[in-house]
Amino acid sequence: MKPSYYNYIIENKTGNGEALYYNMRTGSLAHIDAEKHRQFQEYAAKKKEIVDVDFLKNLKYCGFLVEDNFDEKKDIKMRMLNSKFDTSVLSLTITPTMACNFRCVYCFESGHYSNGSMTEEVSDDICKLVEKEASHLEKLVITWYGGEPLLAIEPIESLTNKMKSICSKYNIEYSASIITNGYLLTEEVCDKLLELDITDVQITLDGDANTHNGRRPLVNGGNTYDTILANLEKIHGKIGIVIRINVDKGNQNEVQNVIEELKKRNIYEDVFCYLGLVTSTNGMCEDRTCMSAEKYSKFNLNFWLNNGMPLGSFYPQPMGNYCGADHVQGYVLDAKGNIYKCWSDVGIMERRIGTVGEWVDPQDWSDITDLQSQRVISEYMLYDPTEDEECGRCKFMPICMGGCPHSRIENNQLCEQYRYNIGEYMQAYAEEMLDERREVV
Repeated sequence: MKPSYYNYIIENKTGNGEALYYNMRTGSLAHIDAEKHRQFQEYAAKKKEIVDVDFLKNLKYCGFLVEDNFDEKKDIKMRMLNSKFDTSVLSLTITPTMACNFRCVYCFESGHYSNGSMTEEVSDDICKLVEKEASHLEKLVITWYGGEPLLAIEPIESLTNKMKSICSKYNIEYSASIITNGYLLTEEVCDKLLELDITDVQITLDGDANTHNGRRPLVNGGNTYDTILANLEKIHGKIGIVIRINVDKGNQNEVQNVIEELKKRNIYEDVFCYLGLVTSTNGMCEDRTCMSAEKYSKFNLNFWLNNGMPLGSFYPQPMGNYCGADHVQGYVLDAKGNIYKCWSDVGIMERRIGTVGEWVDPQDWSDITDLQSQRVISEYMLYDPTEDEECGRCKFMPICMGGCPHSRIENNQLCEQYRYNIGEYMQAYAEEMLDERREVV
């Protein structure tokens, strides 16, 4: 037996000999007392026998010890391939319109806005795509996106009803969410979304009224903050709400104001808040205004801890693939029926991989004759972090898998935040778990 390459051991800061063991490949976390920690260290250094049989058994079970001939990297690779090429789930991000009533200062879609909504012809072509894949599907996952999707509620309703009918016919589980700026999310619209089985919404708030209005104004420069908050006051508790707070150097001191405002309005208990790192995607947002991944990781951890957020929600689980962009059945569809692999590519014709009207399933590689489609699909699908010179030797690789595929392709690769805060996070998480256990006892 040998210690796993992906062990991360955190010595107790009090110096009492105890330790936390976390394994990146399995996701296991264990609180180890001083005597057991000593035994493990001696085994790792001198192969001295671990006399506690139950401890040895648990070390194997959790993946802290593996067989001498066990290739952990191949195990990670198999998990990645199984996840990337899983055909039981079809994940579609659909933009029913590229029109938007906001002009956010950091928007990577700037220059790709257009008026008009998805036509019935495109809607029908999307349904044909879904039906072609239906025979092997267990789940259809829809994310409505934009532009501002609530500017096109009628196409959303029409296409939802068609897709749900297909799911009913083939006994496919259906789930849907929407990413909206929240300005049009009235109580009436919320009720309509729930009727359409859209159960979760994501909305962005970037600080107090002045900060938010400056970063996320209407097309005419008008304010948006008060309208969004008024909408939230009416719909919280009715639908799942995620609040994204985009953060960079310009608004880092205003982030906490979002939480305080939500608490003041009695909204906070019914929403889930998280920070989104603003990056210079597609040339938008200058690098000098963006936080580094390392600074963001520390800022984000303090945000979690200061606001008493359940740390289990952020627990670093081992990944198979990173996102829909590197999943064989993850696609982004725009209002004109163009297909992309990543929503950061929407509107960029050089990144298009096809159209719904002329659907070629990327699983049928031999049918892809268009060089652009082949290049883009290959960039997203064929990257293997286990073979990458840098990622392949990184202990954090199983919980990162090379990071955001789009950032990697743009040569702007960012390591995941846990690389910089894993020790502090695990200590805080373990303390939270121990406190809960004490309360139960």
